Amino acid sequence: MSGETPAEEWEQAFGADLRPHLVPAGRPGAARQPIDVTLLPAGAHAALAGSIGRHGPEDLLIVPSAARTYGRLRRRCLYTPMCILGVGERAVALWVQALPAPGIRALVPLSEISSIARQASGARRQLVVTGHTGQPPVRYDAAGDILTDTFIRRLRRSAAGDPAPVPAGYSCTRIVTRGRRHTFDPEVLRLDPDDDVAAAGRHGHAWRTRCLLAVTSRELVIVRSARPAGQLGRLTDSLYVPRRAIEGAGIRSGSLLLRSAGLDLNIGLRSRRTAVAAAAWLGQILSDHDHSGTGS
Repeated sequence: MSGETPAEEWEQAFGADLRPHLVPAGRPGAARQPIDVTLLPAGAHAALAGSIGRHGPEDLLIVPSAARTYGRLRRRCLYTPMCILGVGERAVALWVQALPAPGIRALVPLSEISSIARQASGARRQLVVTGHTGQPPVRYDAAGDILTDTFIRRLRRSAAGDPAPVPAGYSCTRIVTRGRRHTFDPEVLRLDPDDDVAAAGRHGHAWRTRCLLAVTSRELVIVRSARPAGQLGRLTDSLYVPRRAIEGAGIRSGSLLLRSAGLDLNIGLRSRRTAVAAAAWLGQILSDHDHSGTGS
């Protein structure tokens, strides 16, 4: 599973001992939607509108500034200024209120989105949209989960475009590891009620790790979670890859390799046996309609 991404150029690191003097106490504020775009910081809405195209207030997500400890010993803090994430008819963009001047720091056209990742660890959350122009992280707190998950669903729909017909004959395919068969919970996948699941698979390695894969009419969904030794809570990494962006699938050791929107994704599944099964399973399903194949 992937961890937190490195600090971006608009983020600032400082010693954790300075945090009480620089940042108000308490947990970060929850992400929210603007009640009225006229209340956004000066220039923010104009910059976003010019970048992403037509959109409404529901297509904007305000993430308040926050300072979070990071690193193995948590002796450092990372300050992230307030930012606004917007998705429109053309692109997704991130506006950041940071020096030397507030403005758009990242923009990915919808047609070039390779993957959308939602990562969770304790009360920390991170959203990463990957495209040719980069993969800037949006860091936020669990207090905004309901609203943020709704926004991410909207972003996923925009990236996926029109649904493809569901291939026949794969309505309940499962990947089995070590003699165990598992069902899957659509809520874990964060699917919409009208999402038609073409196939799903799940493998487990003891009680510490889990991996769930599914193909819907719009996406490939992979949810991986682990409970690291000596830590409380689980680390969960949810990856959404638009079906229209997938160009091929293969394996390398214990990883699933995908070619998506011209980029290579290396998705660790912790097991070569599972990766082989997943690549064959995915290639067979996608080739029925998407004309994607598998490689080694």
